[in-house]
Amino acid sequence: MKARSSLVADDSIVRRALHYLNGFRLILSVILLVLAFSPLAQSLVPAYKAFLAQAAALTYAGATGIFLVVHLRRSTPAQELASFSLATDLIIVSIILHCFGGIESGLVILLLFTVGIAGLLLSLRTALLFASLVAIGLVIDAALAARISPATSLAVQAGLYGIAAFVTALGCSLLGRWGREYQLLAERRGVDLANLEQINELIIHRMRSGVLVVDVAGKIRQMNEAAWYLLGNPPVSERNLKVIAPPLHERLEQWRRTGKSEDEGLLLHATQVAVVPRMLSMPGLNSEATLIFLEDTSVVSRRARDLAQASLARLSASIAHEIRNPLGALSHAAQLLGESEELTAPDQKLVKMILNHSVRVNDIVENVLKLSRRERARVEAVNLVSWARKLVNEFRRYHKLHEDKVRLEAPSAAIMVLIDPGQMTQAVWNLMENALKHARVDDRTPTITLRVSPIRGHREMALDIIDDGPGIPLEKRSQVFEPFFTTHKQGSGLGLYLARQLCDANQAPLEYVQVPNAGACFRILLRRPDADSQPTRATTAARSTTA
Repeated sequence: MKARSSLVADDSIVRRALHYLNGFRLILSVILLVLAFSPLAQSLVPAYKAFLAQAAALTYAGATGIFLVVHLRRSTPAQELASFSLATDLIIVSIILHCFGGIESGLVILLLFTVGIAGLLLSLRTALLFASLVAIGLVIDAALAARISPATSLAVQAGLYGIAAFVTALGCSLLGRWGREYQLLAERRGVDLANLEQINELIIHRMRSGVLVVDVAGKIRQMNEAAWYLLGNPPVSERNLKVIAPPLHERLEQWRRTGKSEDEGLLLHATQVAVVPRMLSMPGLNSEATLIFLEDTSVVSRRARDLAQASLARLSASIAHEIRNPLGALSHAAQLLGESEELTAPDQKLVKMILNHSVRVNDIVENVLKLSRRERARVEAVNLVSWARKLVNEFRRYHKLHEDKVRLEAPSAAIMVLIDPGQMTQAVWNLMENALKHARVDDRTPTITLRVSPIRGHREMALDIIDDGPGIPLEKRSQVFEPFFTTHKQGSGLGLYLARQLCDANQAPLEYVQVPNAGACFRILLRRPDADSQPTRATTAARSTTA
């Protein structure tokens, strides 16, 4: 059908044209009936013309009714119905034309109109056939009229009308072909635009960055899945940005007033996620809208961190190997020197200092080597609740801590996550030891809490390691995961860095978050085996228990 559409109109176009053409026929049939049975028809000479005009008018009215019924019933192909009905129009209109004075009556315009319709709807061959019939009929009518009253002008008019019929057929056929070609082009462009729109919606839906479209009144017209989760899973009925995220609405109003967007991050209270909003004007047909991109700062920082991770690991490994050999000799010599009976008490103190710092340097070297020898994570589905309970019990026994000092808050139902149990155990163990070391105030043993809770619409589970210490100062939070950065005089500065690398290997982002009425909180986001599934009623209603 696509190949023939440039030559012949398809059925839908023909049927639509027949719909209007039948309406025109109804009006014309009424006019012809009134004209055929009027006193004007009775005065026609010779007398047979009055009878012939009445018969032709009645025939045309009957044919119009039949064509209308067939068209509405759709029992005949549109092309065949159009060809047969237009041929009938030519024959009957030609008879009526002959009865009412032939060429001089002015009814030739109806014949040219029929030829034009044929050129638009039918093939060029059929349109030229109709034009030939019109030209022959006009010549015959002019010849018959010349027998009664010879006139050269009738032959000239017949010839001109015949030429006009051929020109009309050719012109309308070309116009119809161009129109159909443009229609096909428009349909193809429409399909392409629809496909592009679907692709754009799919891309926006799958983007990790949040995308919002907000109108002038602050109503959210559209948002993707990432933005929905970042804004705290607002209900579908709520579309007011000022209600959903007041800080983001204030930042948007500030951008509209000044025309400048700030690079400073913004904390979304619903999810406690820091984002960097980017605004872009998007003119619409009725009102101006604003396109907002919400870039998660944790994603940005992970991208920048990954760029230097490989080279830093290789460099650290080579340095660690070079340090380990002289360090072993130094430590061995200090041990031998400490066994000497001739050393005085001050010298023994210096030897002990050498041994302590050798152990500290050796711990740093061991951490660096662990980082460089880190294997790929062997991810598997693990029951997070059972795994966390086992880890808490082992940590209590190893450090000889009371149950109140290391607590587990988790749902009672089983929660499956995708992790490497060995690597994740090492990472959480480092975080708990870091809390035990840095959250101590006045020799008071801090309380450590492991909290398991769903986040971002149950797509991920958050494992929080929380202490009741003083927390991390605001100006140092951006540096805590940097290698060799420490605030403790005995720290190596590699514990948090190594923990983050292990979490990244499990595709489980590790971030520092601010929790009300608590000290430091390190959050690990764990993937679920089926992240798109909705949470079960048992998991949602599970109450928090303390191990």
